[in-house]
Parts: sequence; C-alpha cells; structure tokens
Amino acid sequence: MISISDAVIRKLPKDPLVRLFVINGVAGLVISALVLAGLFWANIGNLRVLVSGSENPVLPVLMLFAGLVITLGSVVIGSAVMLLGPKKRDNGSTGLRAPILPMATMQPIRVTADVRKRRY
Repeated sequence: MISISDAVIRKLPKDPLVRLFVINGVAGLVISALVLAGLFWANIGNLRVLVSGSENPVLPVLMLFAGLVITLGSVVIGSAVMLLGPKKRDNGSTGLRAPILPMATMQPIRVTADVRKRRY
C-alpha cells in the first residue's frame, strides 16, 4: 500500500537542485501563510479591521500574501542554497581554502599621502 508521502515523493523532480528548490519553496509558502495568519490573528497595526472593512477584502490579502511569499520564500530558498556544502574532490579537499602564509613573510609597507589645500 502506497502512503500519501510516497506518492508526493515520487512526483518530486529527480534533479537534486530542483528538488531542493521545490521543497524549500513550499516551505516558504507555508511559512508565509503562517505569518499572514499571525498578522490577522494578532491584528497588528489594526490590519484585520482595515481589511474586513474594505469594499473588496480579497485583494489586499492576496497582495500581502504575494509579498510575503516572495520575501520569505526567497529567504528559505536562499538559506538552503547557502547551507549547501562544497563538493569534495578525490583527495578529500574542497579546494576553497587559500594557503596560510606565515607571519614572518608579511611586512608592513609605509605609504605617504599628499595633503592638498582645499578650495572652497
């Protein structure tokens, strides 16, 4: 017997990067819906009263939800991408670290600056 989660997992893309975007995009959508519900529940800035008293309350809710989805969805997807680690090479290194120079090889260099008279 196939469960609901197995059916959902089978419909996800096979490419790992696209799968990462889809999963985190849905997570950003859910977080946006929770934030929107929290805004209306807490009535922050008298928002619930303003929206319920408007002539067409669906439009401001959709506009607010779209802005939240764009913002919070981008944050979730961006943080997931930034948390990806670099690929390991055959020798086990990632190739991202620069060689560390010993302090004895670094010497300060004196730089002179010309002071010019300001014109007002």
